[in-house]
Amino acid sequence: MLPSATSARFVLLMLTTAIGSIMVFSWIAGLFGGTFRGPVAAARVECVNDARRQVLGLDGAALTDGFTGCVNGAYRSAFGQVAAMVGVLLLVAVLAYALAPRFISREPLRPLAAMPDSPAVRSAHEVLAASGQPVHVEVATLRGTAGARAFGRFGRYRIMLDMGLLAHGGRDPRVLRGVLSHELAHVRNRDIDITYLTLALWWGFLAVVVVPAVIYSAVEPAMLTQVSWRLALFLVVLWLTRTAVLRSREYYADARAVETGGDTADVAAALQPRHGGRRRWRFGANHPTESQRLAALDDHAVLFRLHPGEALGAGVLLGFAYPLLGFLLGTGWPDARLYVHDWILGLLLGMCAAAVVAGSAWRAVQRALADADARPPATWPAAAALTGGLLLGQLLTPNLPEAGSWAQVLWSEPLVATGVAAVLLVLCQVYLRWVVRSAYCHLRGNPRPRGQAIFGVLAAAAVFGWWVSAWLKLPAMLVSSYPTWQTVTIGLGAMISNPVLVVGVIWACVYPVAGLIRGRQAEVGRALLTACAIAIGFALAMLPFQDRLGGLLRAGQVWPALGLCGVVAGSVVAVCAFGLGLWRGGHRRTGEAAVHAALAALTAVPVLVAVVAAYLITATCTTNVLDCAARSAGFAVQGLTGVTMAGAVLAVVLAALAAMAGSAVRVPLRPSTPPPPTGPRWLAVARLLPTVLAVAVIGGAGVAMYLRGTDNTTAMSPEAANLLRQYAASIRPGSLPRAVACSYGLAAHSYGVGLTDLAGTTWPSRLGVAATAAASSDDIVLQKLGNEAMRALLAADLTRNHQANRAIANYCGIVAAAEAAKVPADHWPSARGPRAGVGQT
Repeated sequence: MLPSATSARFVLLMLTTAIGSIMVFSWIAGLFGGTFRGPVAAARVECVNDARRQVLGLDGAALTDGFTGCVNGAYRSAFGQVAAMVGVLLLVAVLAYALAPRFISREPLRPLAAMPDSPAVRSAHEVLAASGQPVHVEVATLRGTAGARAFGRFGRYRIMLDMGLLAHGGRDPRVLRGVLSHELAHVRNRDIDITYLTLALWWGFLAVVVVPAVIYSAVEPAMLTQVSWRLALFLVVLWLTRTAVLRSREYYADARAVETGGDTADVAAALQPRHGGRRRWRFGANHPTESQRLAALDDHAVLFRLHPGEALGAGVLLGFAYPLLGFLLGTGWPDARLYVHDWILGLLLGMCAAAVVAGSAWRAVQRALADADARPPATWPAAAALTGGLLLGQLLTPNLPEAGSWAQVLWSEPLVATGVAAVLLVLCQVYLRWVVRSAYCHLRGNPRPRGQAIFGVLAAAAVFGWWVSAWLKLPAMLVSSYPTWQTVTIGLGAMISNPVLVVGVIWACVYPVAGLIRGRQAEVGRALLTACAIAIGFALAMLPFQDRLGGLLRAGQVWPALGLCGVVAGSVVAVCAFGLGLWRGGHRRTGEAAVHAALAALTAVPVLVAVVAAYLITATCTTNVLDCAARSAGFAVQGLTGVTMAGAVLAVVLAALAAMAGSAVRVPLRPSTPPPPTGPRWLAVARLLPTVLAVAVIGGAGVAMYLRGTDNTTAMSPEAANLLRQYAASIRPGSLPRAVACSYGLAAHSYGVGLTDLAGTTWPSRLGVAATAAASSDDIVLQKLGNEAMRALLAADLTRNHQANRAIANYCGIVAAAEAAKVPADHWPSARGPRAGVGQT
């Protein structure tokens, strides 16, 4: 039997419970919402007052550094407060976990060895001896019920048997043996510690988070509208998820009791209903009903299914916890390099959520393989549930500074939010189909599936964590400016350019192939033939477009030229992959066809990029082609690193989908027969050498792009430089009210250094608008901050520009919140005074 999926569910529950407290603690600390008072709010207002008092004596660079350092210090102080409060929650939970055994055993208990000899006592000793588990069994002599309980901590486990159970075991030994085998199964499953830790964290959350929130709501009524209702819904979701995991834990214990030597008749006898009444609401119960557990013993389908409810719960917890932890991480570590926050959050939260879903998918595949006539597990319901859960979790998240969510996009632009959600649904479906296909490749004919399943689930969880962090970056980027289809395009480009996403795509191609090679079912040679067809077909297909490509490049339209190449390359990849699916696909071979098509596309990507570079160079070099090509080669290689990464992601996904379509077309025409075993494994591995070289090229491009993207300067085109000089010349200090200048600045600032490009005119226009608006404000602090942002732009210093933009955003946000709350603030010097020209220095 494969390992159960309950451990990952418990870990996700505990993480989300702890992270959920951040919402309440951050509100109390004044990091968002509220009435803008308290030590953190006062510290931020004092930063504004200091900037206003010192503005006439500082230049723009010193003002930016001083104000940014002051605000960061205030946020770090709040971060320390929130971290301390979360630490109190964890301390209370640990104490509750440590004291739980003493609380459970508060009534008189007597060791089983000290009980008078009887048939029931002898039966219990026989079960214990057969199990070999190091557990201490005691009897609650005052309990007349027929129950039992496994508890303990740190490996020292105990089982408490009710006196009524021993009495019942004297009449029917099967009941006693079945109940004791079930409790011993909890010990063998190693779920006692994690169960009581989860329960302790739940009760700690109620005591340390919920109770103070209720009290604080009486003092601050604004908390009711901003936090309390979200907290109530979060508690409902958390409770339902917790009870579902506890019920699943009981099913696994029953199965383990039977698997490890217990008699099915004994366990079934223990599950016979022994009390009357009907449970009113089964979703809120910690244990499934006896009839449900009996049905699970007869048919283990409940343990081997990809249930949408599990995916929904995992999605809600992930969608809710991700922005909260991202907000806290950004507050405590504001200067992290590009994508670092996303990688940490993806691996920590995304892996836990994916382990729940991927573990269930592997178990569903195991059941399908055991039943030769069973259909492969359906993934659309789980994909839709996972998508819906993620979006619902985002709806529960409050609006946090610099931690945007999909909900904020929905309220601003519902159509854009729908498109972003559709992208997530497709990604979830593709991911789950890949998990199922990987499980088939590695479980079929494997004599030791347990270890392979553990590794496969962990690998699948890492892939999910990487790409879900890339998707969650998209709404955060949209919220940081304004969600439009143009910003969606920029955000999708940022997603594709994420290096770890490319690593995940490469792994998604290689891992199933490794399983096919182990089972001697890999057709690497046909994948290489398809890769050759893609490369040659693209080179020939671009010939009719050479003149058009040259015209676009001579007109300075680089992106349309690259788009033309991308459309042609995508068409060739789709046609060749469709042909491979039509050739080698068919009934129950769709997955293999998709795997080999993805491998072919991945192998062909570097060649496609080289062909694009050749066409771009020859299209721009009309005379002295060799000399011109030699001068342009370095620029082409540097400029096409992003194209290499984007091509790897898009080509692999497109090839897999096209191969699946081709295989679906073949099924009614000519059903395929199972292929004979391929040649030696070493030959298949040797044929992967071109793929290994392609992976090395793509990986090198990713590293180069990441290092270049996080540099503090970038090349600027002449058009961009002229545009920025026009913006600088249009600055008119005092011509814009502060509120208007802030609205322009907040709607046009950058997403960060690594996601900004000054080679075209899009980003210079956005950043130029922000700097010009701030420098034209009637607030002299904003004037100097805006002029600093403009100076950094003209010098192509993106790091400095980003710092100035953050200072503008912080200044505008603090002043607006303070004025709304009527917090007293110093008056700043008039921008129309005799020294107003400072903004132009």
